[in-house]
Amino acid sequence: MEDPSGGVVLPGRPERAVRHEWNVRRGGPAEYRYCHGDWVKSVVNCVIDDLPFAEGALRMCYRMQLVSKEGTRHNVVAKVSKDPQEDRYTYFRDVQAQMCAKCWASEYNSRDVPKKIDFVPAYVYELVDRPGRPLVGVEEFVEGVFQKYNNNVE
Repeated sequence: MEDPSGGVVLPGRPERAVRHEWNVRRGGPAEYRYCHGDWVKSVVNCVIDDLPFAEGALRMCYRMQLVSKEGTRHNVVAKVSKDPQEDRYTYFRDVQAQMCAKCWASEYNSRDVPKKIDFVPAYVYELVDRPGRPLVGVEEFVEGVFQKYNNNVE
């Protein structure tokens, strides 16, 4: 079955999740300019695939769809730690660092550089209907072939 955007609709019933979004607070000393902010929460519905489609050294990646009130779906990627004892705060630190880096990239790009860089927006989702309310890191799904240029373990 396909959704209106032409993608595959993941099977399963949508579940509730609390989306935690890091909103960067601009200003302050230059070295900390983008590292301060506030967590903003909202409730969303989502469906997560049962099987991972990829994995890295530290996380498994699952297809995930955000389901609107109208039933349309938006593809994202859910990243789950391979370590079942992972500190929950790690997800928040990772997202905060990525959003901080996104702001620094924007400032870099404003300097008329030959090649612009960007970071994909990231969020923490808390799966509130599941036992223990597990967390997942979520990023926008990027179409095409993925080439990783860094390594989390070396």
